[in-house]
Amino acid sequence: MGRDILASMNPASASRILLAGDSTPGMVRTANQDSFFVGLTPQGALALVADGMGGHVSGELASQKARDALVGALSRGHNHPPLALAKAVQRANLDIFDYAEAHPESRGMGTTLTLVLIDDQLALVGHVGDSRAYLIRDSAITQLTRDHSWVADRVRQGLLNEDEAKRHQWRNIITNALGTGPSVRLELSAFTLRPGDHLLVCSDGLSLLLPDDLLLQVTRAAPPEDAVVELLRRANERGGPDNVTAVLLAVNEVVARPKAYTLPAEMPISVTLGEDAEGLGAVEAAFGYGGRSAKLRRHPLFPYRWWLLGCVYLFMLFLFFGLR
Repeated sequence: MGRDILASMNPASASRILLAGDSTPGMVRTANQDSFFVGLTPQGALALVADGMGGHVSGELASQKARDALVGALSRGHNHPPLALAKAVQRANLDIFDYAEAHPESRGMGTTLTLVLIDDQLALVGHVGDSRAYLIRDSAITQLTRDHSWVADRVRQGLLNEDEAKRHQWRNIITNALGTGPSVRLELSAFTLRPGDHLLVCSDGLSLLLPDDLLLQVTRAAPPEDAVVELLRRANERGGPDNVTAVLLAVNEVVARPKAYTLPAEMPISVTLGEDAEGLGAVEAAFGYGGRSAKLRRHPLFPYRWWLLGCVYLFMLFLFFGLR
């Protein structure tokens, strides 16, 4: 069982967050196609899980590429974390897709991606696929993400119940993944943290085996580094048919700071990130830059600014030479 445990305080934030993560191939598979990261970036504390697909080598490579692209992109400073997160997901998607296009043996490779980014008093949640993020608050556990899978779609349509979905032969078919095409659908949400909150990010190798009440019990019973080990042990105890990964954040203290963005009235927002900037513009509009320059960028005439300035320049030249 490979372990990468970290418990720390984000030096760039006044909020105190304890972090821990762990992963195991499970009891059946020899390879581990899951990748995870738990640590600190200039944007804040970051926890992510990626569950690869497309064969042992390709799936593992896809999840690693997603992790590395996200961490690399978020390691560069940016004063608008929601936009930075969306740009990082866009870059990761294109990195995986371009690699598969250049290597025919990896065509169809892809990965889920679920992450939580802590920006002082705010938690930003980004999601693609069927890995999950949970909020454990007081004595309740809430799933923060919606599974992008065939069975989850049928549950939302009322065609299957939760028990039927867990047993269905197509329960592993996901409908949205990173790297399978030049564009990807990102669901993005945010909420205000409270002291005592716990945030769990995990692959479906854990969520399919352990019910919510057990996840709640284990995460509340021990420090994060012990809780993630126990979660993986419980999954393996139940057969561990898939790779299992869990990342846990414990919020000890929250200090609020002013933000250069606002939260959308309705969440999650769903944006398609392709090769152009349209999806990024939708994130920027939803979370809204603060400040005068940001309002100027959102003006409908802003894309035509250089053309308008050119017209003004020509008009001034016309006036200057016309009056001589």
